[in-house]
Amino acid sequence: MRISVAASLGITAVALSLCMGTCAFAQDTVVTTRTITTTQPNLLFGTITTRREELNKLYADALAKKLLAESDQRLLRAELDRIAAEEAAAKSLEGIAASSKVVVLARDIDTLGERFNIVMKQPVFVPIVEGSHFTIVEGNVVELDDVAKRRWDLEGKISKMYLENRISASQANRLRSRMDLIATQEAGMRSDGNLDLKEGRILYSEFDKIGSDLDHESK
Repeated sequence: MRISVAASLGITAVALSLCMGTCAFAQDTVVTTRTITTTQPNLLFGTITTRREELNKLYADALAKKLLAESDQRLLRAELDRIAAEEAAAKSLEGIAASSKVVVLARDIDTLGERFNIVMKQPVFVPIVEGSHFTIVEGNVVELDDVAKRRWDLEGKISKMYLENRISASQANRLRSRMDLIATQEAGMRSDGNLDLKEGRILYSEFDKIGSDLDHESK
């Protein structure tokens, strides 16, 4: 069955046509399938849980091999705990807020995975998202729309600068809170199922403001 993953992430996907377009603001979902599947929404959250647990194992391995300085131990442990807490909270969300958070969590996990590739000096982590393709745990691939991809890129930049000690924890949390507010704003805009050009421009303007502030605050 060809399906689309609904933005609500709370219903079984049953659409009969596969959405292949990637034009900005034209889609009413954050992720759309590129494979023939019967994906259940919980697989998206299942992916986050599974891949986060991989990071926990990599962290334990790095500790055992004494590859982490004490400051890195605290930083990476704090990030893993933060992602776990945000994942748990995200499971109570609905609509675009839920799907937006899945994208954000995937990017945070990928950013940490990139860090562990450096720490372990080998490619120990395969990213969840490559380009605009989001791979779920069962090997199916979905495609991020333009707004989700912009959110993914910006969240990744926040996490990367934090892990590189270029912004503080309080700065990162403040920027992430602003990203959450944009997700709430987007949810209201998508209440009729689509973003129009004006709404899309508003969201991109808000993303650009955060990107500019991030560059300004970075060391």
